[in-house]
Amino acid sequence: MQILAELHPKTKIEKIEREIKELESFDGFDIPDSPLGLPSPLPSVVATLIRSKYGNKRIIVNQRLLDVNELFIASLSLTSKLVGFEIAFTRGDKPKLGKEIGYLTSEQALLLSKKYNKDLKAGLMISFRREKSEIIKRLNFEPADFFLVLRLESEDQLEGIKTSKLIPYIIIKTEKNKALADSLSQPVFDENIVLDFIYKLEDKGIEGILLSALGDIEALNRIIKKY
Repeated sequence: MQILAELHPKTKIEKIEREIKELESFDGFDIPDSPLGLPSPLPSVVATLIRSKYGNKRIIVNQRLLDVNELFIASLSLTSKLVGFEIAFTRGDKPKLGKEIGYLTSEQALLLSKKYNKDLKAGLMISFRREKSEIIKRLNFEPADFFLVLRLESEDQLEGIKTSKLIPYIIIKTEKNKALADSLSQPVFDENIVLDFIYKLEDKGIEGILLSALGDIEALNRIIKKY
């Protein structure tokens, strides 16, 4: 199984480089774009830093769509070709600065991005809190190379679903981040049991997962070493 680590952009390059180095045991990275709609360094810049150090790491940029138009998506696609990263499209949180644009759907953005980079691997988000019929319908969008799975609470939810394109997003609750983890409206998994859940997902045919410990890098490294 391929295991990716979530890496949030930082405003100091020394801190970004340190975190990349600390997480080098992972197979790759997922970089969100302006989390919570707040200004942050562009994930494509972080992807470039990673690629300059590791030629074989998988890198996924989570691109929000509420703030951008076709020109930006086309330019990002060309950047992905230059640097070598994948793109996952998401609507994203409302911007805390400036106005929404928000007319592009994730499917439209994905198709446009592939027009400018025919070799691009691009994906969509999918929430497992939706009805199963809705989930299956979204998974039938053939141009998507992968789906980042949100709000997966149990491996039983995967029954009857083709798992080869799924990358579950798993939030880990630790002693260090428990206050933040408890405030989220998303499923979280205690550090002591998360490995069991990962193995169960592997048994279901999941080939990749994305781990987040909400900034607790030491916890991420403890888990990858045990795996």
